[in-house]
Amino acid sequence: MKVFKYIGDASLDYRGIMKRHSDLQIGNLIIPRDSLVIAEQTHSKLVHNCLPEDGGSGFAEHPQIKEADGLITNIPGQFLLIRTADCSPILIWDETQMVVCALHSGREGTRRNIAEQAIHQLIHDYSCKVENLKAVIGPGICEDHYEVSPGIYEDFITSMEREGNQPVSGSYRHLAIQATIRMQLLKAGIQATEIEYRTVCTYESPVHFSFRRDGTHNRQINVIGIVL
Repeated sequence: MKVFKYIGDASLDYRGIMKRHSDLQIGNLIIPRDSLVIAEQTHSKLVHNCLPEDGGSGFAEHPQIKEADGLITNIPGQFLLIRTADCSPILIWDETQMVVCALHSGREGTRRNIAEQAIHQLIHDYSCKVENLKAVIGPGICEDHYEVSPGIYEDFITSMEREGNQPVSGSYRHLAIQATIRMQLLKAGIQATEIEYRTVCTYESPVHFSFRRDGTHNRQINVIGIVL
């Protein structure tokens, strides 16, 4: 068995997948739609531990995993799909225990520290050791293009300080989501050498969807799973 990871761009779009409702092909890998698990994504810190019956969630009459913004599985052949535009995807995996995790971490998910919640579950529910965890932070909107209201900014910074985290922000009212996620992963115990940090800004990139730039409701997809 091995871990399969895919950080997407606009070339494979979520709405197109939902329109076709067919199996998903990424490169040479064909993933049956009944093996995919899709979360509702409500900007929560809820991370769902997947069961075999969760396969196909989000397709046909099988609803998405309610409220969740994160998914974990140790089931071979089950693949977790997270959709993003300006929010950042986080993929975490443990090749020793063969467990994988996909997270949707925008402003609220990051403020609530969904990454720490996922790592807690990986350790306590799947017997992972933090030194074996690896992660990739995918593209998201950069600090330069993510200006928020004074109230939202202060609420975000206060939440960081309440958790004992040093806020990552170079400019007033601008949020550095990707850099903050990296800090959260480090504080949770993942080694710096095991964190891949893709500093691509979705607002600036012509090959990524961005709601702030275009007002689009389409999304790129990000997938992780255990290949038999």
